[in-house]
Amino acid sequence: MKTYLPSLDGLRGVAALAVVGSHFENLSGISLHLQRSGAAVDFFFVLSGFVIAQAYEDRLERGLGWRTYMALRLERLYPAILGGLFIGLVAALGAGERLYPAMALQILVLPVFWGPVLHGGELYPLDGPLWSLFLELAANAAHAATFRWLTTGRLAVIVAFAAVLLVAVSLQFGGLDVGWSRRSFWGGPPRVVYGFGMGLLIFRLRALGLTAPRAPYGLIVLGLLLCLVRPFPEAGLYGVTDPVIVIVLMPTLVALAVRSPPPAGGRKLALWLGALSYPLYAVHAPLLRGFETFLDTLSDDQAAIGWALALPTVIGLAVVFERLCDGPIRAWLRRRRRAFSS
Repeated sequence: MKTYLPSLDGLRGVAALAVVGSHFENLSGISLHLQRSGAAVDFFFVLSGFVIAQAYEDRLERGLGWRTYMALRLERLYPAILGGLFIGLVAALGAGERLYPAMALQILVLPVFWGPVLHGGELYPLDGPLWSLFLELAANAAHAATFRWLTTGRLAVIVAFAAVLLVAVSLQFGGLDVGWSRRSFWGGPPRVVYGFGMGLLIFRLRALGLTAPRAPYGLIVLGLLLCLVRPFPEAGLYGVTDPVIVIVLMPTLVALAVRSPPPAGGRKLALWLGALSYPLYAVHAPLLRGFETFLDTLSDDQAAIGWALALPTVIGLAVVFERLCDGPIRAWLRRRRRAFSS
C-alpha cells in the first residue's frame, strides 16, 4: 500500500497556516476571521493517526519495538520542538521576562510526561502550541504500547467514548479551544484520543475495503478552510458547532483526501506545505511574540506597518528554519540511526 500521500501534506500545511494566522490575529488585532481555527489541531490529530497507522502498524505487527518506534517519532518532531523552545527562550529574555525554573525545565524535557508545567495560563509559556505535540507523542506512545490489544472493535469503542467526552467538554467550555491552558488542560486528552483514534480507524476501515469516494482536491481544501475561517460570532453556538466540525467534518475531510490526490500542478505545492507544516507550527508563536515585543516600542503607525510585515516574515523565517535546521538535523539523525543499526 502506498505510504506517502501529498494530498494530506497539502492539507496539513493549510491547517498550520490557519493556526499561525489565528495567533497573529490575537497578537496584532488585525482580523483574519481565524479566531476559531483551533479545530486545525483536531485535524492534525486525525491526519496523524492515519499517517502513523499507514507507516507503522505493519511494522509493529512484524515486531517493531516500542523504543525504536518512539525514537523514530522523536527524531521526526524533536528538532522542530527544540528550535521552537530556543526561539521562545530568546523571545522571553528579549521581553525581559523572568525565566522561571519550570520554564527552563522545558528546554530539556519537553515533551515528556512532566513537560506541561503549570506556569501562568499556558502550559508551555516558552512556546504555547507545543501542548498539542506533547499530546500527539503521548498518543504515539500509547498506540505502540497497546497495538496488539487494540483491535479495531476496541478502537471503535474508545473513539466513540472520546466523542461523548468531546461533546461534554465543548458544552462545559463553550467550544473546543481547550487543552493548552491550566484551566482547560483536561479537555486536551479527549481531543487527541478522538482525533488520533479516528485516524487509526479510518486507516483500518480502508484496509477492510471501506473507503470514502473521490472528490476534487480543491473542494476538500475549501471545505477545510470553511471549517477554520468563520467570520461570524455564531451567537455563542461554538459549544454546539465545534463538536460537529471536530467529530464529523475533520475525519470526513481526511477520509476524502486519502482518496483524492492533488492535481499535477499542485503536487509540488502540497509537498512544500507538508514539509513546512511542523517547523512552522513549532516556531511561529515565539517568533510572533518577538515581533510583539519589538513593535510595542514603536509608534502606532510604525507598529501597524510592522504587523503588516510580520506574518510573511514569520512564514519566511520558518522556511529558513526548515531548510537550514530542521531538515538537515533530521537527515543527520537518520544517517546516525542507520549507521548504528547496520
